[in-house]
Amino acid sequence: MSESFMAALAAYPTTAHPGDEAKNEPRLSAADRAHLKRWAEDERADKVWSTINSAAKRRGRLLPVRFFIQEILGAREIAKSIDHRKKNRARYLKRAAQMMEVAGFLREPIFYGLPLIPSGPRLARMLDEAARTYRDYVAVSRNEGGGLKWSRQSKPIHVFMRQVSDDLKEMTGRWLDHEVAILTEIAFNNMEIDDDQVLWVRRGIKRSKFRQKANEKAN
Repeated sequence: MSESFMAALAAYPTTAHPGDEAKNEPRLSAADRAHLKRWAEDERADKVWSTINSAAKRRGRLLPVRFFIQEILGAREIAKSIDHRKKNRARYLKRAAQMMEVAGFLREPIFYGLPLIPSGPRLARMLDEAARTYRDYVAVSRNEGGGLKWSRQSKPIHVFMRQVSDDLKEMTGRWLDHEVAILTEIAFNNMEIDDDQVLWVRRGIKRSKFRQKANEKAN
């Protein structure tokens, strides 16, 4: 692994974000730290970074090491959150409905046309926002930033592949399926990811259909 990339991985947990004037260490979960450890120990990591960085440079794009690490950690976090959203969907929707009910109650005027609590309308607006946020979090179909789309049928590992593939394509102008496969193996501690899996995920092709097309092409 190149010294600069090794140093960046090792220093990431204790190095403040460049934009943080308070110079606080980044807030990392246990999963983030385990991910960074696997990444630092993987002998393929340097080649993956070099390939991506070189491709970005050829396109005239600057890709800071810390930004790259941050984006990969963030992509895994978004992907992993899908299981949490599925598990808590019914409960969050129920609570959101209760928030809306309370918000409506706070807006009700008493007999002379004014709310009983002066801050009632403001609290109601806050509850409206909270309810909307909880409903959006567990929506059946959702668009994340950058155009990423997922639904309740999506698998976290596939969401990660799609997001990282799209991000690297935008940055480098190329589909880097091999590099995405390795980054996925590291992120999910799953050593059974191949380049073809990344290809059919980003193309939105089911595995069975992909194999059928591959066989037809071979014949």
